[in-house]
Amino acid sequence: MKPFFACVGHASVDHHFEIDVFPSQPTKTPAHSYSLLPGGMAANAAMAMARLGAQVKLLGRVGDDAMGQFVREAVRSCGVDALLEPVAHGHTSVSSVVVDARGERQVFNHRGDALVKAHPLDAQQLTGARALLVDPRWCEGSVAALQWAKAQGVLSMLDGDVAEPQVLQRLVPLAQWAVFSEPGLQAYAPDAASQADALARALAAGAQVAMVTLGERGVAWSTGDGVHSLPAFTVQALDTTGAGDVFHAALLMALADGAATTDAIRFASAAAALKCTQRYGVLGTPSRVQVEQYLLQNS
Repeated sequence: MKPFFACVGHASVDHHFEIDVFPSQPTKTPAHSYSLLPGGMAANAAMAMARLGAQVKLLGRVGDDAMGQFVREAVRSCGVDALLEPVAHGHTSVSSVVVDARGERQVFNHRGDALVKAHPLDAQQLTGARALLVDPRWCEGSVAALQWAKAQGVLSMLDGDVAEPQVLQRLVPLAQWAVFSEPGLQAYAPDAASQADALARALAAGAQVAMVTLGERGVAWSTGDGVHSLPAFTVQALDTTGAGDVFHAALLMALADGAATTDAIRFASAAAALKCTQRYGVLGTPSRVQVEQYLLQNS
């Protein structure tokens, strides 16, 4: 079996609208574009990896509804081996993603119950994985996957987006890399005096590297020797949807290929920046060649 990257967690359906400007008060706002797209943290990361040239397996649960069938087929059409098993009488998560002319987005989400009702992850499906990425949406599945990775000595990463504190506190000690969004880090350590303190808590809990993505302000991370940072690349954004998922995907790929930490972060930052210059969420993920050319031009 050819080694692959494994993503475990959330897959959903995104109703993607493009508008000129967000209204200042509730009103009817015309959209000049609409698309039905696959989404969800783990699914987005898997699709991004595939577009970056990796072989990827996505493990998760969706409802046995029409939206679940759509997301399975859509993710597979992106080159991902989608093991999105249907849950009887379950409902797939659905979001409305509204993007304005500056590339900023607002997300309105209805969390389905497929992951709540999910049957356990079969860790044997991970056999052959060279690296693992999990999200906090399917806690039990992510716990099982991270425990498998730890036992097998496989590189693992947690996408630490916003979730219940107890969920993040279960997952962080099991992951080698805990890579938070800024709101996710706040959710993990709401009483921390600073981001540096919150990152230190993740390290003390068991993560080898604790990181926070800061959007256009770049990224900060710690391995216990102080906090390091890198700025973001400056681009003209068309759509920031999924940029964080692309960052996680590209970072894991670069680390698995043996890149040094700073080089891996630059690769991931470039991939996320280039994604922001394209429409339709992670479907705008660049190829590996495009990322490498961009890094050469911006070295």
